[in-house]
Amino acid sequence: MTSPTTHDIPVDLSPRQNEILHIIRDQGFATLEALADIFDVSTQTIRRDVIDLSKQGFLQRFHGGAGLPNSMVRLGHEQKNRLSPEAKQRIGERAARMIPNGASVFLDVGTTVEALARALGKHRNLRLVTNSLLCASIASAQSHQEIHVIGGLIYGSDGSLVSNDAPAAIRRFAFDYCVIGCSGFDKNGTPLDHDRQKVAIKNAAIRSSRHSILIADQSKFQAHPFMRIAETTDFSDFVTDMIPPPHINDAFEQAGVCITVA
Repeated sequence: MTSPTTHDIPVDLSPRQNEILHIIRDQGFATLEALADIFDVSTQTIRRDVIDLSKQGFLQRFHGGAGLPNSMVRLGHEQKNRLSPEAKQRIGERAARMIPNGASVFLDVGTTVEALARALGKHRNLRLVTNSLLCASIASAQSHQEIHVIGGLIYGSDGSLVSNDAPAAIRRFAFDYCVIGCSGFDKNGTPLDHDRQKVAIKNAAIRSSRHSILIADQSKFQAHPFMRIAETTDFSDFVTDMIPPPHINDAFEQAGVCITVA
C-alpha cells in the first residue's frame, strides 16, 4: 500500500491523530499497544484517538486495535494473529469442550480455528480433516490425533489449501463435527466470507457434518464480506467472545442455534 499524500489526511486533526492515520493506511491495521509504544502514551489515550477517528469515519475500530474503514479490506494472517488473541483462545477452548474424544472433526482455516486446534491437544483419538496447513501443523504435534489434509493450491498467508476438487473430496467424509470460521455477517445475521473457493469448502463441510459449530470473535460483527457461507439454520452452535448485536443474535436464536459467550 502506498503512503498517503498530504491531501489524503484531514487537516483538522491533532498531529498524533494524523500520524495514526498514516500508520493505519500504510499497514492496514495496528494494535492499540503498538500505537501507544510509538507515541509513548497510554493505551487509554490512543483508544480515545481511535474512537474519535472512527466516529469521523477515518478508520474502523476493532477489539484491541484499529484498521482501515472499508469492511472489505482484508487483514493478513500476521495481523489477524495480533487481533484479539485472548478472545480467540477463549473461543477455541470453549468450542473444544463441545467435541468429545474419538470424534471426527473438520477444521476450517483461520486464526480462531487454529486456537481451537491448540485447545484440542488434550483430546484423544480424534480424526481430523482440514484444508489448513497451519491447523494440520498444530495438530501434528499431538501424536494421538489422526490427521487428513485436503490438498490444493496454497492460498494466501493463512496456509489454506483450495482447489476445485476440494468440496467433492470433503463430501466423501461423514463428520461428527465441523468448526467453521467467518469474516463477517450481513444485515440479516448470515455468516459471510470473502473467497468463493473457501466458501465452497466450508459449505461442503457443513453439509457433511452432524454438528456444525461457528466460531467468530467480536471484530467480525461489523465486517461485511459479500459471500454467504451457509444459513444460520445450518449451524448447531455459535461460540463468540461477547453477546452479538441484535441482528446477529436474533437471527441465530430464531434459528434455534445455541449461542455461547466464551
